[in-house]
Amino acid sequence: MLLAATPTTVIITFDENSGVMNIISKSGLGTINEIKKKFRKRRSDEDLVFEVGRINRNLIKQMLVVCGRVGEANIAQYATKAREIGADFIVEQGRSWILTKKTIRENYDPSYHKGVLLIGTNKELPATQISYEGTYGFTDWFIQDLDNDGKPDFPFGRIFGPPKTVLYHMDPYVVDSNIAIVFDSQPGRSDKHVKALADLGFDVEVLLRYTKEEEKLLSVSEFILQFSDGVFTARIHGTPDRWATHNSVILSYEQASAIEFQGYPVVFSEACNTAQEGPLLKAFLNSGAAYIGATLDTMNNVEPFEDWRKCAYCDGWKFGLLDLLDSYDLIGEVKLAVDRALTENLEPKVLAEIEKVRKGDSTTLTIDKSVSAVEWMLYGNPLRSAPAGPNADFTPGRISVDT
Repeated sequence: MLLAATPTTVIITFDENSGVMNIISKSGLGTINEIKKKFRKRRSDEDLVFEVGRINRNLIKQMLVVCGRVGEANIAQYATKAREIGADFIVEQGRSWILTKKTIRENYDPSYHKGVLLIGTNKELPATQISYEGTYGFTDWFIQDLDNDGKPDFPFGRIFGPPKTVLYHMDPYVVDSNIAIVFDSQPGRSDKHVKALADLGFDVEVLLRYTKEEEKLLSVSEFILQFSDGVFTARIHGTPDRWATHNSVILSYEQASAIEFQGYPVVFSEACNTAQEGPLLKAFLNSGAAYIGATLDTMNNVEPFEDWRKCAYCDGWKFGLLDLLDSYDLIGEVKLAVDRALTENLEPKVLAEIEKVRKGDSTTLTIDKSVSAVEWMLYGNPLRSAPAGPNADFTPGRISVDT
């Protein structure tokens, strides 16, 4: 049973001249740290050393590993690793997501398996192709719906890359630092996401952009949130290569490649197109992070919602993720629960469009809520523990319009 959270009071000011936040405040659980110099004074490099451990050995055995067409030598390595950790391992040579789904249905045991790890790119182990306004993407959302009732019902994660990367994600080290990082190009304009992380028990640092001096801090973080609300011309946008505003790079794939994550943080990116298996995603995976992002455009809600479950936009998905981090044990369970909750509240016309994709009648989505509901991907091990600090307790409340 979770303990009740102490309310968080956050007062944020931003010094346009110096480019840093000027006021720090604390909650009864986590802290919100927005003065870089004060953070440096409070924590030395020695303070940024934390214990890491593996996923529970009895839990990791309950993973079903499905490997695509990645080459015989690589398949042999992954099969050996699966035997080492005790996980079930199957190879899928088909060239359709429908065949992959059929194979999984024939091999998974809902009373035993806790999640599925797919190995391979979208070409090596096909996901479902989707498109929106002339842009093409893909998703594992439909593979999650193993009983074909139109709702995702089993936790999935996907991983790809060189053998060193794949083998690490099969059995990663996990840190317990209680540090969360927020990338926000307009700090102080909205603080709901920052207070959410503090209520989840994190010590929170808000960054305008990546700098080399933050590399150590990033390397020991548990959760990284890339936030994209605010004025359109100033908010963070995404490409397969980077997070950037209209006039500033926030984090490039070269910079992400330089970080050596020590404990498998969960990265959530709200920006468009960052999960397209491009250089940025590859950099995070190769550096040892799990990544949640979208393969198509992400859209902000244009009206307020009293419940994130009815907000099938990126704000609904983001605050749903934050809401449920304290409700489930595993990140795959959290991702699945957000997908399912949003699906259960979609209008009939939206569900009908999604159903056409499931049946193979179309790959084109025309409704913004259809895209927002199905485009999110989890790249990483679904059995990674859901990142949260001590006594985590967060409920989003009303989702406002922040554009």
